[in-house]
Amino acid sequence: MSANADANRPSNPRTDHGHAARRSASWTIAHTPDETPGPAGSQSIQRALVLLNLVGVLARDRPDGVSLAELTRVSGRPKASVRRTLVALASEGYVEQDPDTALYRLGVQARVLGGLAGQDSDDIGALCTDSLIRLADASSDTSFLTMRHGSYGVCTHRQEGPGPIRNYALAVGDRHPLGVGAGSLAILSALPDDDVEAVLASTSTTRQRYPRFDDASLWELVHRSRQAGYALNDGRVVPGSWALGVAVPDAAGRPVAALSIASIAERFDRHRQDELAALLHQEARTVHAALIRSQESRATRGRP
Repeated sequence: MSANADANRPSNPRTDHGHAARRSASWTIAHTPDETPGPAGSQSIQRALVLLNLVGVLARDRPDGVSLAELTRVSGRPKASVRRTLVALASEGYVEQDPDTALYRLGVQARVLGGLAGQDSDDIGALCTDSLIRLADASSDTSFLTMRHGSYGVCTHRQEGPGPIRNYALAVGDRHPLGVGAGSLAILSALPDDDVEAVLASTSTTRQRYPRFDDASLWELVHRSRQAGYALNDGRVVPGSWALGVAVPDAAGRPVAALSIASIAERFDRHRQDELAALLHQEARTVHAALIRSQESRATRGRP
């Protein structure tokens, strides 16, 4: 049994235990940078990085690569501009084009950067690996790590549980405004009110693609999450796909990530919500403690 998603058809959801058509790739990522102004002259860099991320996300589900036409359609940018950016990225090794099919995928330099990032002793993903496995095993469902990136949440890790249900509403690389999805909402709810206001202002244009996540609805969800002690996505993103998330604070207490568990609505009655929340809080404390130890170790290494 699976909970797939096609966000191009949210107005016609199926109701058979979380089943839906496979989601479209264009729903899995907000393809724009934060709407807050960046440094002068940074617009071309931002566009190149957004396109690089888009190549990675779209090619994730297409092993042979993604076409220029698809990148143009999903990014909403002029074809000539997309082509120029791809040529520049390819010249530096961040993307590569198959000479036979003309399809694009991530290049060797992008893979090198990914490997270097994975060697960072402070990498939250590495610190969360055991927690994600324990959550998936204990729940028999799918666990996720969502990282905060400015006003957005990015799914960076996914761990399948041993149960028969597979929830495909979220995958590694998916990027949504904070508040969209259980882990993302957990991060938003853990921020001070002033920061919540700043996030909503930053993502106001992007959230026009998310009809159930206007400012008033998000504030309601934030207040509900704070009162409950966890964030619940009750099918708001993809009909039938439910998830529960808890924020992970860094050593300074700032919400930098979230752990979540996703399945179908039938597996989220109130009693099980409390059980899952307890599991998530336990693992969030474990990761928080690991982050503190990592920071203390780094400080010690840096002393003369």
